[in-house]
Amino acid sequence: MINFNLKLLSMKNYMNFINYVAVLLILLIVSCNDDNEDTALEENNLTALKSNISGTNFSSAVMDVPVASPIEIIFSHSLNTDKVTSSLNVTSGSGTVDYGIDFSNTNSTVTLTPNNPFEYQTDYTISLPAGAYGVNGETLENPLTIAFSTESFVIPNLTLSTDATELSENGETAVITATLSKESNEDVTGTLVFEGTATETADYIITGDKMFTIPEGMLSVSFSITTVLDGENEGNETIEVSLTDLSNATNNEQNLTFAVIEQLPALSLKGIMALTWDGAGNNDGKAIHLIANQDIADLSIYGLGTANNGGGTDGNEYTLPAMSVSAGDDILVAREVELISAYFGNCVSEFEHLITAETAINQNGDDAIELFQGDTVIETYGDNSVDGTGESWEYKGSWAYKFDGFWTTGGVDCSVGSTTVDTSSCPYPICAEALMIQGVMALKWEGSGSNGGKAVHLKATKNIADLSIYSIGVANNGGGTDGIEFTLPAIAVEEGDDILLSREQATLASYFGSCISSFEHIIETETMNQNGDDAIELFNGDVIVETYGDANVDGTGEAWEYSGTWAYKVDGVFMTGDLDCAAGSTNTQDSACSYPSCN
Repeated sequence: MINFNLKLLSMKNYMNFINYVAVLLILLIVSCNDDNEDTALEENNLTALKSNISGTNFSSAVMDVPVASPIEIIFSHSLNTDKVTSSLNVTSGSGTVDYGIDFSNTNSTVTLTPNNPFEYQTDYTISLPAGAYGVNGETLENPLTIAFSTESFVIPNLTLSTDATELSENGETAVITATLSKESNEDVTGTLVFEGTATETADYIITGDKMFTIPEGMLSVSFSITTVLDGENEGNETIEVSLTDLSNATNNEQNLTFAVIEQLPALSLKGIMALTWDGAGNNDGKAIHLIANQDIADLSIYGLGTANNGGGTDGNEYTLPAMSVSAGDDILVAREVELISAYFGNCVSEFEHLITAETAINQNGDDAIELFQGDTVIETYGDNSVDGTGESWEYKGSWAYKFDGFWTTGGVDCSVGSTTVDTSSCPYPICAEALMIQGVMALKWEGSGSNGGKAVHLKATKNIADLSIYSIGVANNGGGTDGIEFTLPAIAVEEGDDILLSREQATLASYFGSCISSFEHIIETETMNQNGDDAIELFNGDVIVETYGDANVDGTGEAWEYSGTWAYKVDGVFMTGDLDCAAGSTNTQDSACSYPSCN
C-alpha cells in the first residue's frame, strides 16, 4: 500500500508522482505479458497461425488459385528450417510439385513458390507431418494439411501499343508491340493488317513479319514501321493497324492509327510542258516547272534528266545554276525562255525564276522527267521505261501539273490553235484562277428539310492570302445574274484546300459523317438557296470568273440540273448525280449517289 497526502505535494512533486505511477503501471503490464508468453512457450506447441495465397487468408480448401501464386504459412514459433524443408511436400494427382522455399528473418514464416506455374484446374495439397519443427523443439501435434485448386485457363487478351503515333515523312520509325495480358498455354498467332491513306513501300516500310507468332510462355512480339520520303505532295496521311486471324487470344477490336506528316524534299517537280501554239516551233513550248518547298542556298545540288521514248534513265543531264531560292518560289526551266514568256504574257510573273536550259529541255510529251539531287533520283514524272504515247500521263501539245499532290494533264494537243495562254482551251494551271467551283449541291434526304443539303464546294488552286477577294452569287430560275450575294471571309487558304459553303452546317455535317473532315474550311451562309436548277457564279472582285450552269436559263431538264443531287468537277469537266438520287438515304455513304469527294 502506498500512502501519501496530495495536499502536501508541490506542483513539481505532483508531476513526478504521476510519472512514477505511470512507470509502475507499465512494468506491471509487461510483467503480466511476460507471464502469459512464458505460459504459451511452456506449452511447447507449434501451430500454423495463418496461411494465405495471393494475399488472401485461407484455412480450408480454396478454389481458383492463380497458377503462379506463392503460398505463405505463418507459424507460432521460429522453425528449424532444415527439418521443415525436408518434411514439407506439395503434391497433386500427378505427383510431387517442384517448388522453392524461403523463410522470413525470424524463420517463423514459410513462403512456397512453384518453380513452374501450377497446372490449370488442378487440385493440390500442401502437407507437413506432425513432429518437432520448432527451433527449440516445439512440436506440431497434428499434421498440417492445406488443400487448394487452381483456376481454369482463361484465354489471354492481346493488345497493340506503340511508342509514337505521329511520324514525319522523312524516315521516322515507330515500334508496334503486340502484348498478351498473360502467358498462353499455346502459341498465339495472328496477322497485322495495314490500311489507311498511306501506301506500304511507297510511304512506309514494315520491319517484322505481319503474320506473327508469340510462342507459348512468351508475352509479346514487336514490329516497326519506318516512313519513306517519297517526294510527292500528298498532304498528311494515315496508317491504320488492326489484327485479324488471331488464335488462342482475344483482341476486343483494338486498333492503332498513325499520322504521317507530309514533309516534302526541298525541291520538287510542279509541272511539265510540251506546248504547241500557232507560230510555235518544235521546242518553243518545252519547259519544266519546279517549286522550292524550303529555302535552298545552292540550287546546283539539283539536276534534271529526260528519259526519252521509254528507254530508261539517262542520268542527270542538266545541273541547275548555283543560286539561292526561297521557300515557295516557282522556277521555270525552259528551252526558249523569251518565246514561252511571250506566250504566257502577264502570267509569266507567277514564276520567281526563269532559267534557259537550251538543249537539255527536249521532252516531246511522251517522255518521263527525272529530278536529281546529286546522282540520286528524288522524283519522276511518268515512267522512264515506258513510251508515254497513249498513256494517262502523256502531255504532247499540252502540260502535266501537280495539284494538291496529284498529277493532272490538260489533254493531248489542247494548246494547239491558241496564240497565248489566255486563248488556250487548257490554260496552264498557274495562270488559272486561284479559286474554282469544285461542286454544287441541292441534296435532299430523309430528315434534311428544304435547305439542309444546299451547299457549294470551292477549291483553292493556289495559296490565297485573303479569300475575301472572292464572292458567290446564285442566279435563280434563269433570271440572269443577281451579282454578288455573299463575300467570302478574310482568311488565308492554301493550295488544295476544300471550302464548303453550307446553308445548314450541322445538318450537312451529320449527313456527310466523317467525310466532313475532308473540308479544311466550312462556312455557313443563308445565301445558299439554290434549288438544283439555279446557276452558281464565282466572282473575283466584281468580275465573274466561273459559272456553273447558265445564269440565263432555268436548269430544269437541262444537262446541268442537280435537283436532289450534286454536280462535281472531274478533270475540269462537271458531272452530275442522278436527279433526286439522295432521296431515302440517311448519310452520303449509303446514298445511291455518294458525294464524289467522300468516295
